[in-house]
Parts: sequence; structure tokens; C-alpha cells
Amino acid sequence: MRKLIFTLALAAMTAMIPAEIIAKKQAPKRTAPKKEAVAKRTEAQVRDSLKTIKAAADAGDAKSQNEVGMWYYVGRHVDKDYKQAAQWWARAAEQNYTQAIGNLGLCYQTGNGVKKDTERAAKLYTRSVKDGNKALFAQLEKLATEKPANVFENALVAKFYREGIGTKEDINKALPFMKNLANAGDVQAQFDLGRIFLQDKQDAKAAQWFKKAADNGNINAAFFYGQLLMEGKGVPMDKKEGFNYALRAAEKDQPVAMYYVGNCYMKGEGVVCNAAQAVKWYKESAAKGNPNAQFELANAYRLGNGIERSYDQALNWYAAAATRGKLNAFKKMIPDSLANTPFMNYMKGVKYYQNNDFKAALNEFKAVEKAKITDGKVMQAVVLLNKDYEKQNFKKGVKLLSKAIEEGDAQALFYLGGCYEVGKGVAKDMDLAVRYVKQAAEMGYGPAECYLGDMYYEGRGVPQSYKDAAEWYAAADEQGLLNPAAAKRYAACYQQGLGGLTANKDKAAEILKHASRNTIGNLLKLI
Repeated sequence: MRKLIFTLALAAMTAMIPAEIIAKKQAPKRTAPKKEAVAKRTEAQVRDSLKTIKAAADAGDAKSQNEVGMWYYVGRHVDKDYKQAAQWWARAAEQNYTQAIGNLGLCYQTGNGVKKDTERAAKLYTRSVKDGNKALFAQLEKLATEKPANVFENALVAKFYREGIGTKEDINKALPFMKNLANAGDVQAQFDLGRIFLQDKQDAKAAQWFKKAADNGNINAAFFYGQLLMEGKGVPMDKKEGFNYALRAAEKDQPVAMYYVGNCYMKGEGVVCNAAQAVKWYKESAAKGNPNAQFELANAYRLGNGIERSYDQALNWYAAAATRGKLNAFKKMIPDSLANTPFMNYMKGVKYYQNNDFKAALNEFKAVEKAKITDGKVMQAVVLLNKDYEKQNFKKGVKLLSKAIEEGDAQALFYLGGCYEVGKGVAKDMDLAVRYVKQAAEMGYGPAECYLGDMYYEGRGVPQSYKDAAEWYAAADEQGLLNPAAAKRYAACYQQGLGGLTANKDKAAEILKHASRNTIGNLLKLI
């Protein structure tokens, strides 16, 4: 590995020699004895100067620490010792001494005095250049232009020009270094070049680099190249091949690609039309937070296209999408697609119910039932089972839930389980409660999965088991349906290593971050 010792640091050694020494070096010629005396005095003064530098370094002077580190690295004034050099540079770097930060990066790049770590070296070089180390920038740029191309230096210089580190941001100056990387087989550079050319509307060049990156395993490049093939941009149109490239990315859990593949199945582009397969991919993408997929999944649930119709699920996924930028899209649907439909009756019923206008809610839900949609029965039952409804009718509510269950409704199973748990409209029976909730959970109904997880977490109606609790929470989480209360408990399992899980605070924080939240109210304000 080429050494990146800075000329400025070397020059500092001379600069720190006292001025009188230089003056004596320039003195007129003397007789031989006097010359020897001057030499001896000069050597003594140099030794004194070195002692002064070392004492200053010991006292914490960053510049002197950097100097002493240089002595040890090159073996000047002391025996060469990379470990000592790294230690002195680390002390100076802790005080933000720019040259020392870069010098320490050299140690990590070469593995001299420390364990080799090129990632850390890159961070130290970046920090040093960002703080004004122009000499380091120049050296890195010079090394990057040598043949054969050195990946490490090219990557750094490309980054500096792309992000404006130590220089003005200039993508054109970054391109040669990126091409060096890409031609040397750096897959990320190949993908980045594709993005740059795509943004510059140079589709043919973009396609070239995307294909190289895709064929080298970059899933994002596979998706972009698939799109170009589907649209015939920069390459001859080939929808089948385009779909296959997009599918590669989708199968590697790329959310946007999952959504795209879902659209291909729904429209029959590049593949045989298959609404059920489309919904499968929408679900995968929606669970990872893609708002477009969430919106299309909501449409599928509302229309019963590729999946059993469920207004409950549709409304929840519309709400999830709305929080991620699709609120206006939903608003536009109201006059165009939703007015005078059973789904509008359903939303009005939910809004009335939330405002405790139970009579008006019942009327809307009856209209939904009249349209032969199971959600109408379920929500009438919810109203009739509400303790605040003056005309509550537990028996009729349970009967409606039972009819909905016969139609295969998971939400009805979940609510009936709740009835058996508390003895509302039926005799209290925890075994039946668990049975119905579990059936709903096994059908993938998110609220039931969270609720069953809670039952295992608390040992309520089932043997207490953090392992089973975590598994049901995970099932809800994988679908993007983990509610905040369940998320806290699931996170606690990772924080404390419960249920056989390995303690992982980062995983716990991630769980809490993407817990789903009920934001239906934002949609209901629009009607």
C-alpha cells in the first residue's frame, strides 16, 4: 500500500529547529577546530530541540504529538515503531489535529501499528480532508489517477467531489474516478453511474451500467434495468425480460420492486395477469412501509380483487398510506370512486360510531350489509355490544358475529373471542376466547395476532410464554400490523432477551420505530 505521509508534517520537523541553528549553518568558514566545535554545539542544540518537542508532546501539545508520531513512523531520531506512531497520532487526533487525523488513517489503511481497517481509514481521511487537509486530498487524487486504478483512493476522491468534501461539489470531476471504480468491478459505483446517467436523461448509458451492476448482484440496479426494459428506454423494449429483472429485486425484499411487480401482475405486463399474485406482492411491500403498495392493497381489499373483500382492512391500509403522503390521492377518490358506494356507507358508519352516534352508525352499517358485504354485520354487532349504546343487544350482536364467521370473516372471530373472554352476550369461557382469537390470528388478522401475543405475554387464558408472545408479535410485525402497545412488549422481549431471543437493543428500537398507528380519523375528516 502506498504511504501517504504528508510533506507538511515532514516540513514541520525542520521548522521547529531554532533559528539560531540555521544561522550557524550559514556562518563563514572557520579553522578546523572551530568547525568541530560548532558542529558539536549544533548537535547539542538539535538534541535539546528534540527534547523540547518530546516534552511538549508529553504535556499534550497536539502539534508535537503529531511530530513525534512521525519520528516513530519513519524511524527518524528514534527506532521505527509503527505502534508508537499510531498511539501518538491517536492522541493528537483526539484533539482534532488535522494532520494527525490523516496520519492515523494511514495506519488503519496499511495496518501499520493497528489492526487494518480500511473503513475506519476512509472515515479518518474524510474527516481530515473535511477539516482542510488539502495536501492529503492532493495525494489521494494523484494516487487515484495512477494505473492500475486503486479502488480505495478512487472511492474516496469520487466521494469528495460528489459530496463537496474539501472542494466544491462537482459531479463531472467525480465521474472519472467513479468510472475507474466501476471498470475495476465495484458494483456500487456501477449502480451509482447508472443513476447519474439516468438523471441526466442518458438512458442508454444508464442501462449499460445498471445491467452490469444487476448482473453482479445489485438488486436496486436490477429493478432500474427492469424498468428500462419494460419501457424501452435506452434499450429495446422487452417486457418479459424487464419483469424478470424487477422480480429479482422483489425477491430480495426491495420494497419498490415488490410494488412494481405487484402492478405487473395486476395489469398483466410482462407476465400473465394474476390479481392474487399482485396482492401478495402489495402485501410484502406494504408491510415494509411503501405507501403506493399500501394504497393499492387498500383498493384490493375494498374491491375484493385478488383477496377476500374487507372494508376493515381497506380502511386501515388507506389510513397507513395517507400518513406517508397519499392523503390527497384518497381525497380525490371520494367524489370519483367512493361516493354513493357501500364503502362510503361503511366510512360514515365508523365516523358516527366514533362520535357515539350509534343510531346513525347502525343505519349506515345496515346499508353495507344490504350490499351483501360482511363488514356490515360485524360493525352492527360492534354497535350492539357497546355498553354505551342505550339499546344495546348482546344476544343479537353475538348472532351477527356468528353469521359473519360463517362467511369466513376474521374480524368477527376476533370480536367473538373478546365476547367469550368477558362473558358479553355469552357465558364466559376462556378456552373458547383463545380458540376464536387464535383462529383469527392464524388467518393473518393483525389485531388478533397482537392480542394473542398479549395473552401469551401475560399468561391470560394460556400458559405464560414470552416465546409464543414474541412469535405472534413477529407475525403482526412482518405484515406491518404491529400496534404500539404490542410493539412495546415485543421490544421488551429483545431488550431483555425474553423468550429465547438474543438481547438486541437496536432491534428493539427498530420495532418501536415502525409500529403501526391508527390514523383512520384523518380520513374520516374528509367525508
